[in-house]
Amino acid sequence: MKYWVFVIVILLLVVPSKLSNRAIEHQHEPTHLSQDELNSVSREWSVHVAFVNYQQHLIDESSILENLPTSRSYTIADEQLEYSISYDITFASQSYASELEDVIMNSSFSGMETGSLLDEDALEHQKAHPNDPQRIFYPRDGRVIDAYLVEDWIHDNPVVEAPKPGYVLYFLNYSKLDSSDHSIEHWYDYHPADPDSEEEQDWFRLEWDNSLNPSVELQYPAFGGRYNFFVIDPSADQWYLRWARIWWDEGPDYSNSPEYCTKDLEDKMNSLNPEDPQRAVKLSRYLNEWAYDPVNYLFFPNQNSPTSFVDSGFLKGLVFAMDVDDGVTVDSLRWVTDAYMQQTYLEQLLPFIDWEVDIEFLDIAAYPDWDELFWDHATESSGKIIVDGLSMFNDIYENMRYQYVDIFAEDINVFGVVFIKKNMEMHVYGRQYTGLGGGGQTCIWKSWERYYRADGVTPKSGISSVQLHETMHAIGIGHTWDTHHYVGDFSLSPMGYFASYNGTGAFDKNWVQSTFVDQMEVRLASRYQKHAGNIEESALQKTAYAHDRILQYWGIAHHEYSKMNWSACHSALKDANDWLTRAIYSMYDQELPVIKEWAFIQNSSSEGQNILWAKGHDNLSGVDNVTAHIEIDSVETIYVCENHQGNWSTGIGAIPSDSYVRIWVKATDWAMNSAFSDVVELGVASAGLPFPEIIIVSVAILTIAAALFVWQRRRARPEI
Repeated sequence: MKYWVFVIVILLLVVPSKLSNRAIEHQHEPTHLSQDELNSVSREWSVHVAFVNYQQHLIDESSILENLPTSRSYTIADEQLEYSISYDITFASQSYASELEDVIMNSSFSGMETGSLLDEDALEHQKAHPNDPQRIFYPRDGRVIDAYLVEDWIHDNPVVEAPKPGYVLYFLNYSKLDSSDHSIEHWYDYHPADPDSEEEQDWFRLEWDNSLNPSVELQYPAFGGRYNFFVIDPSADQWYLRWARIWWDEGPDYSNSPEYCTKDLEDKMNSLNPEDPQRAVKLSRYLNEWAYDPVNYLFFPNQNSPTSFVDSGFLKGLVFAMDVDDGVTVDSLRWVTDAYMQQTYLEQLLPFIDWEVDIEFLDIAAYPDWDELFWDHATESSGKIIVDGLSMFNDIYENMRYQYVDIFAEDINVFGVVFIKKNMEMHVYGRQYTGLGGGGQTCIWKSWERYYRADGVTPKSGISSVQLHETMHAIGIGHTWDTHHYVGDFSLSPMGYFASYNGTGAFDKNWVQSTFVDQMEVRLASRYQKHAGNIEESALQKTAYAHDRILQYWGIAHHEYSKMNWSACHSALKDANDWLTRAIYSMYDQELPVIKEWAFIQNSSSEGQNILWAKGHDNLSGVDNVTAHIEIDSVETIYVCENHQGNWSTGIGAIPSDSYVRIWVKATDWAMNSAFSDVVELGVASAGLPFPEIIIVSVAILTIAAALFVWQRRRARPEI
C-alpha cells in the first residue's frame, strides 16, 4: 500500500467524545405536531392564584382577576408570537395554613428595634429640599421571618403544583401575628446582599446611604424568584411602598397611588363595613392591586422586549481610580467588581450565546484623554465634585465607546465606565443618581466613601449589581417596577430599585431564555414553511428520513417548553433546524464528500490519550460531521470529531498494547451523503501483524511521543 508519512505537532489536548454504537443521533420517541403548530407559534401559559388563611366568601374571583393580562403578542422577525394566559384560583385548607404558621414561627424571631420605620414627613422635606439630607429611618419592633425558609417549605409543600409553563401566585394572611395598633408587626427578610463584598444589605439608596440613616432593615411583604412562584403577604409590614409612593409620585395627596402603599390587610379589612354587600368586591380589588404587579412585571413582563437574538455578548469595563495620589491605589479597588462573576451571571441568564467579559482597573492619571473628559463635565463646589452625568454620558458615547467595542455589530456589545473618586456626586434630571445606562453603554459615578463601611476599610458595596442591571437592559430587560406599580421590586432580581442580589432569579431567566427559544421556533417555522412543499413531495428516502427527524425534534422542543426546560428546548430546536438543513440539501446534493487526509497520532504511553485528525471537503452542502471508528478486538467504538476551521479531531483513549486494532474515518455532508476512508489495521509485532512506517515525535510541552500515519487521499466508497 502506497502512503506518505507527515510529522504533525499538536499542542492542544482534545477531549474525546465517544458513542457506544453506530447511531450518532440520540433516539427519541416520535412526537406528532398538528399543521397549526407547524404554521404558527403560540404559547399557552397559566397562573394559579392560591389563597392561604383567607375566608373564601370574602374573595370575589372576578375582581381578583380583573385587568390581569389574558394574552400577549410580540412581533419577531416579521412573524407574530402569541401568548395566551389563563388563571385558576384555589384555597388552601386550614390545616395547611396552620402548618405554614408553624414554619413561620420556627423561622422567625421577635424583638425590639428589629426593623425600620419610615418618617414620611422627613422624606417629604428631603424631596422638596434635595440639598438638605434627612434622617428618614428609625428603628421599630416586630417579628422578622426568614423568607428563604418559608419559600423552601412552600416549594416542598405547594398548595397546588405550578402549571407548566406558568407560575403560582400565593396570598398569605397572618394578621394574627400583629398588634391592632401596629406597634408590633411581622415582615420577611429575603437576605439582600452585595455580590462583591458579600455584606448583607443594611443601607438604602445613595440619598440615605450615610451616617444619618445607619442600619436600615429591608422589610419584605412579598418575595419570590428562587422558584417559579411569588408570595404576597398583605398583612406584613413594609416601608418601601410608602417610600416609593412619595419619592416617585406627584403630591400632595398621591391619589393615584395604589392602596397597598399605605394600607396593610388589617387596615383594609377595618375600613370595610361588614354589612356592605360589596365588601368582598372591595377587598378583592385591593388584593388585585397586589397581584397586578408581579403578573405584569415578573411573570409576563410588559416592560421587557423579547431577548436579543444574537450569537454573542461582550461586556467591556473600565474602572478608573481617581485618587491614586491621595493613597487610593488601583489594586485597593479590584474587589469592587469581578469579570469572572459577571460572566458567570450572564451565562446563567442567557446560556445559549457566547459571553466575554473584560474589565480593566486603571489610574486615570495615566489616561489624559479620559481625565480631560471627566473634568470637562465636573466642577468642584464646597469640597464636593459635582458631575453633570448626562453630558458626560453623551460625550463618552460619541467619542470613546467606539474605541472599545464594535458599535456596528449586531451582537450584544456593552461598554461600561466606572469613576471612583472621593466626595463625588452625579446629578441628572434634577436629582442625584449613581449611574446611567442605555444604548449599550453604562456609566457609574459612585463616591469612594460608599464602597466602604464607616471605618473606611471594610468593603460594603461594589458595582457588579449595577453593571449587571445595565447589561440586562442591553439584552432587552426593563425594571421590575413602574410608577404606581412597585410590588415586583420585592423579587430576587438585579432589575429592581429596592435591594441588591447575587445574580439573577427565576423570573428573569425564564423570560430571557423562553423568548430566545420562542424566536428560534418562529424562525424555524418560517423556514420550514418555505421548503415544506418540496420536502414532502420528494421521493428520496433520505429526505423523508430528515423530514421525520424535523418533526420529531420539533415535537421534543414543544414537550420541553411545556416543562420550562429551556436548555433542552433550545437543543431540540437546534436539532430540528439542522435536520431541516439536511432535508433541503438532500434534494439537490447527491455527491459524496471527500476525505482529503487523516492521521492517527498514537501516544507512546499506555495510559495517554491518542488523537485522530482528519480533513474533509464537500463542494456543495459542506461537511456536516466526521466520526472516527476504532475497532479493538472486534468491538467498535465511534468517536465524534470536533471541527476546528475545517480540521476535525477527537481524543481517543489508550489502546491496549496486545490488541488487534482497525481504524477508519467516516465523513458525512449536510445532504447525508457519507464517505469512508480505507481501513488501517494495527497490531503488536509478536502477533505478526503489519505496521506502516512509524516516525516517533517527542513533544516536550505535552510529554507525548506520537506515531503518525497519514494515508494517500483515495476516492471514498459509499456506505452499504
